[in-house]
Amino acid sequence: MTESPMTETMMLEIDSIAVGGDGVARQDGLVVFVPRTAPGDRVVARIERGKRFARGIAERVEQPSPSRTDPSCAHYLIDHCGGCQLQHMTLDAQHEAKRGIIRDSLRRIGKRVVDAPPLRAGTTPWRYRHRLSLAIRRRADGSWFAGMHAWHDPSTVFDLRDCLITDERVVALWREVLAAADALPEAAVLRGTVRLVGSRGAFVLEGGAAWPRADQFAARLSSFDQFWWIPAGGRRQRIGPQRGDAGPHASFSQVNPSVAEQMEVFVAERVMAHAPTHVIDAYAGTGDRGALLQTHQVRVTAVELDEEAAAYAATRLQRPSRSVTAKVEDVIAALLPADVVVLNPPRAGVDERVTTAIEAASPPPACVIYVSCDPATLARDIARMPSWDIRSVTAFDMFPQTAHVETVVELVPRERAASPGTVA
Repeated sequence: MTESPMTETMMLEIDSIAVGGDGVARQDGLVVFVPRTAPGDRVVARIERGKRFARGIAERVEQPSPSRTDPSCAHYLIDHCGGCQLQHMTLDAQHEAKRGIIRDSLRRIGKRVVDAPPLRAGTTPWRYRHRLSLAIRRRADGSWFAGMHAWHDPSTVFDLRDCLITDERVVALWREVLAAADALPEAAVLRGTVRLVGSRGAFVLEGGAAWPRADQFAARLSSFDQFWWIPAGGRRQRIGPQRGDAGPHASFSQVNPSVAEQMEVFVAERVMAHAPTHVIDAYAGTGDRGALLQTHQVRVTAVELDEEAAAYAATRLQRPSRSVTAKVEDVIAALLPADVVVLNPPRAGVDERVTTAIEAASPPPACVIYVSCDPATLARDIARMPSWDIRSVTAFDMFPQTAHVETVVELVPRERAASPGTVA
């Protein structure tokens, strides 16, 4: 029998927010991470010490920070929903926290001296999500529900009745899914994703070894156009009738379309500031960026591993632009040189072979634009590019109420540090 970890109670002052959204306190050289706290909070926390830091749970707030506000969502308070991390903070405080996370990551991990970047936000911090992924479970009485995991106990799934950061149309589409849940596969663990495509739905189900009633399930969802299934240990496959737009919406759709559009326009502006003739668009998805850039008479080489997305991108690019289906790390060295390289990797960042190829490129690109959804992996990858200087850093609040933030970094070869164009 293993002994439970030793815990102790401490009075802590929260001074910042870490990657992931936990509050950070420092006590006698010990760094303590405390979820659901705000900078300026004075809390009594039960902590558990590790080798390098401690984790704590706030038992009570002795003195609340001016940055605190009452969360709007009952699930955040009652069910300890792990989908949002910062609902207890004002929007201005969230923005300051995200700017600080980016600055601190680039300084600590990237070894670059930068200020907290400017942050651009959308028009609303609520009902912005056009995509929602939920765990699907079956109760003892045979009924189905879908929900999120509790932040303090990832094994727990609660019944999600509403999500205030998700478009109401997506919530309604989820209700339609659950109304047909009796036709889902017999499996203990399932996960579903609903995407809003225009005014219609797209659905992806993960899990289950067999789905004998897949066609029946799809036929009952009249508000959906596309359906995919990823069986346990298998590959993604289309199921049921495919109605309407046949685009690759299983993997690629914008969570927050209005802020995503704002960011893409900004990225295009920074790319075009270098007057390129050839741009490599790495991790290109369905080709949105490439389609925009080629309107400026730029030759775009779009690289995307997902076959369906790459094929769709190819339909949007006109020669001499092209779409390449491959891992970026396998082909980028051969595709260089280019005037500008745009990197937009998933949360894990880029393979080290990508930064190695860019470091070795001769002549080097005039600019690398790195679009990141994870400040920590962004900073790690930039640390692998010692020949490049940061010209500008801009944040986009793509995911209000959460600790996630999009960052656009403009990098130039060290000898070209004085920039063309300006960044507002």
